[in-house]
Amino acid sequence: MAIGDKMKIFKYAILSFLLFSFGYTNANQNKTNTNLNFADFSVETKAKIKNANFAYEYLVKVYGCGGGAVCGEIRNLLSNTVIALPNAYLIEDENGENGFSIEYYLDSSLIIISGILADPDVSESKEGYKRRYYNLINNKLKLIHVENSHYDGGLD
Repeated sequence: MAIGDKMKIFKYAILSFLLFSFGYTNANQNKTNTNLNFADFSVETKAKIKNANFAYEYLVKVYGCGGGAVCGEIRNLLSNTVIALPNAYLIEDENGENGFSIEYYLDSSLIIISGILADPDVSESKEGYKRRYYNLINNKLKLIHVENSHYDGGLD
């Protein structure tokens, strides 16, 4: 096979990947059925704390905590207090799908945790991929919305 033919195949593969990625991203964005967004929870500050990655003065860390689960914490870099994430989450379900994700921004107090609970309490079902929306108020995470999801390769 000539080099020119290999380049054509390579260009076609790249173009196909880009088109697939763009379509996949747009399809997932259109599935969101909540009006909550990060800009609605913007945080005003005059100083940015070094190493902060959430709400200008917090550092979000996520780590494995055994048994295929993910745990995390939010550290207030000013007071050095720690807020644990409300639950442990499975890294993914038994089919290798329904992966854990966490979304947050430096200039917002909204944090979105998506996944399957690893250790649900009696009132929660372990089954089911859900998106949980929290607002950080006075060093506490306040649950403001839970969205049931049916995982099909992307977040609903």
